[in-house]
Amino acid sequence: MPDQSYRVMYHVGDEIGIRTKVLTGTATVGQEALTIVGPVLVTIPFGDLHAAQLFRLHGLGRCIRMSHTGGVLYIAVVRFVILGLFATINFLRTGELARRLSAATPPGV
Repeated sequence: MPDQSYRVMYHVGDEIGIRTKVLTGTATVGQEALTIVGPVLVTIPFGDLHAAQLFRLHGLGRCIRMSHTGGVLYIAVVRFVILGLFATINFLRTGELARRLSAATPPGV
């Protein structure tokens, strides 16, 4: 499957809430890893991925919680961002990204 890129909001940490400051960047799902290029560069090899769970964040939109060897990453695909203060989540593309990440999770983890 060819590499796929997504415009995303993301947060590296154990918890996320309505007031959490998130970063924006571009996520690329490659053959071996998920890479996010933004203010904080994140690379997660699929071998380190434990789970990718899709959930509703405070009824506002879909979000993906990725647990991996290095901690937890929250990520959502965005439709657009205004001045870095307001963003809308792309419901369908976030679901698509979650399915791709779940498929990349090693079996038996």
